[in-house]
Amino acid sequence: MKKSYLFICFILILLLGANLTGCKSEAISDSVPVTAPEPVAEKTFTIAAVGDILMHNTLLRAAYQRELYKHDFSPFFARIKPHLEAADFVIGNLETTLGVDFNEFGGYPRFNSPAVLAENLKEAGFDLVTTANNHCLDKGIKGLNNTLDYLDKAGLLHVGTARTLEEKEKILITEIQGVKTAVLAYTYGTNGLPIPKGKEYAVNLLDEKEIINDLYKAREQGAQLIILCLHFGQEYHDHPNSAQIRLAKMFFKAGADVILGTHPHVLQPSEIYYERADKAQFVIYSLGNFISDQNGLPRKSSMILNLHFGIDPVTGDPYFKEATSVPIWTWKYQVNDKLKFEVIPLEETIEEIKAGKLGGFTLDDIQEMQQAWVHVSAFTQPLSVSF
Repeated sequence: MKKSYLFICFILILLLGANLTGCKSEAISDSVPVTAPEPVAEKTFTIAAVGDILMHNTLLRAAYQRELYKHDFSPFFARIKPHLEAADFVIGNLETTLGVDFNEFGGYPRFNSPAVLAENLKEAGFDLVTTANNHCLDKGIKGLNNTLDYLDKAGLLHVGTARTLEEKEKILITEIQGVKTAVLAYTYGTNGLPIPKGKEYAVNLLDEKEIINDLYKAREQGAQLIILCLHFGQEYHDHPNSAQIRLAKMFFKAGADVILGTHPHVLQPSEIYYERADKAQFVIYSLGNFISDQNGLPRKSSMILNLHFGIDPVTGDPYFKEATSVPIWTWKYQVNDKLKFEVIPLEETIEEIKAGKLGGFTLDDIQEMQQAWVHVSAFTQPLSVSF
């Protein structure tokens, strides 16, 4: 009896051991080797910005095709178009009104350009133009309204002037690579031309309280990135004045992420501000001229400013990464006694000339291009500043 009992216990132990071993083997066979997750590719986007688009009489004549009785500005931008198209969004300052009456066309001091300019800018890669500048009332309130109508027709976004009070009060928010981006624009004045009584909404003037209120409104309406365009500063000065610096700091504290300055017609420095250690804010006090027929190297040379942003993979919020630039220069030349203009990307053009791939430039042209490149290069590195 005792032997039988021991035998049964032995069998039970064997059976239990087998089951335990089986469970252990099953658990091992079902396990999956742990591997590190694939790194998430950083999402980025680029916003390009250029300065003043000034259409002097000489540019209007250069764009005119007499045999077709029409204007075409697209050759002005042909060489620069690939650089504009490379960005996700392009902003410029339209410092002219638009119309269709040949008798109304003209340059300085009362700018009015053919409406086809809007279409040519859109074709060149522009997405938005600011219209709050000292020339927005050059053809009165009618010219201001016509300009916005033609921009709408061309599919160009615009900000800074308005046809109605409702249009003025609406914050322009557009999506760039999924990021809700607000663009605001204001000007110091209108060259003394009065805004008609009862239509004070027509022009966004540089009113500090209004701008701060609009910055808050933009954020409340869901803007993740706010770009503030200011037409301010002193003409032909290559450095910001104390008022520009004070306003930049004020508006950064109120919520602006980027400030783009225009009006001086020459480049002024850029700065990266750090209100908080983890928040970089960028300002360029003047983008200079994108295209014009103003004399002097500083007025003929500028840059396409490229602002690069990352997108936080968790929150989806953008953050400033870096600023790069494409130095540019306005080439003025003649072919068969006809004046022509082109915006030239300096670095690649100089390299192609050196390699013998490009002709048509005189020795004076090449020398001026090299001087323009040196001039613009002095403004390409932003300074870092803390509040």
